[in-house]
Amino acid sequence: MTFVLKRAIIHSISKEKNTTFIAAIVKKTVLLPVDNAAVLNLVQGVNGLLGKPGNILSYGQFGDDMREGKFPGAFSDYVSNLDDDSEFLDLSYCAVDQLADRASQEPFSTGGHLLVAAYENDTKPFFLVAMIKQRGGIILDADYVPKTIEEVDMSKVHQAARVNISRYTEVIGLGPVDEAAEVEDRTYLAFVGARTDPAAGYFVTALGCTKGMASSRATSNVIAAVDVFFSKPDLKQHRTGARNAVIAYLTEQLHLGIDAAVTDIAFRAGGVLKNNQEAVIEEFRIYLNSEQVKVPAAFPVHRTTLNKNTRIKAEKTGSWSVQFEKMALGNSPNSAIYFDPKKKSLTFNGVPEEVAKEIQAELDARNH
Repeated sequence: MTFVLKRAIIHSISKEKNTTFIAAIVKKTVLLPVDNAAVLNLVQGVNGLLGKPGNILSYGQFGDDMREGKFPGAFSDYVSNLDDDSEFLDLSYCAVDQLADRASQEPFSTGGHLLVAAYENDTKPFFLVAMIKQRGGIILDADYVPKTIEEVDMSKVHQAARVNISRYTEVIGLGPVDEAAEVEDRTYLAFVGARTDPAAGYFVTALGCTKGMASSRATSNVIAAVDVFFSKPDLKQHRTGARNAVIAYLTEQLHLGIDAAVTDIAFRAGGVLKNNQEAVIEEFRIYLNSEQVKVPAAFPVHRTTLNKNTRIKAEKTGSWSVQFEKMALGNSPNSAIYFDPKKKSLTFNGVPEEVAKEIQAELDARNH
């Protein structure tokens, strides 16, 4: 995986918690040296830890309801001149101004050093904004140039937003949403913003981030991800069990009216394993929450999508219809529902007593 740092700078906002007073804002004017090992390690470290424990990502896009602030517009200007240092600096200043303004309205927020970076990861361009603290292995000099980057514990850094610029330009070019078409994935933002943490919420609000993963898309992505992840040779034997466990969880959350959580999905899927369960659970959770799969931290389960992926429904010329859960199917005559491929017939075992009585009464009536 190739990582190329293009530009980076660090500014700062000084503010005490439980106040609305901004003590100082420092905007640097000189970009950090991208060939500095400490600078590179810092940007790579922050990027690499997004989506890891403590930094589970939500996916979305910039808002467009006239409450998103100035950052989305400034970002659009920046994308049209990606190779211009001054455009990068202007966007970083906009980020500082918007964050300071929002922080002044949120007593629980605190200041810190604001890392702004542009880089390529596997040749794809990204833009990152993250609030970092000068502790836990991060040492900055008077010009905010990193001097030492040891093993940094970023699990407590709950303020970061990353833009996939390729996806951004692609989505912008799609035009208005076609309400009649299948729900499209129009996300290009990944951000850390705990719903229960006001100090994190102000950060994503200041940058105009809004959640944009449709529940139908998130539900579909989960089910598809189980099939892909558990197709690995060492996990394939558990694929059906993992899929059934995840579907059971999604069904429970739907009936309870509670959002599904990516951590719980991974736990349920890993529950079918006997060995190395914790390692596989964490690997699967990271995969679910990755840029590739984009299952958000939490989402409402979409009933229609869940039913489409878990039920089989058939009807023949209006004379009969049948609908059943896919997990009820088996390849044995003793299965709850057995399909004979040669006869193209279905056998239902364990028919409820009341249904059996109704069927028998109908047949008896025909014989008299």
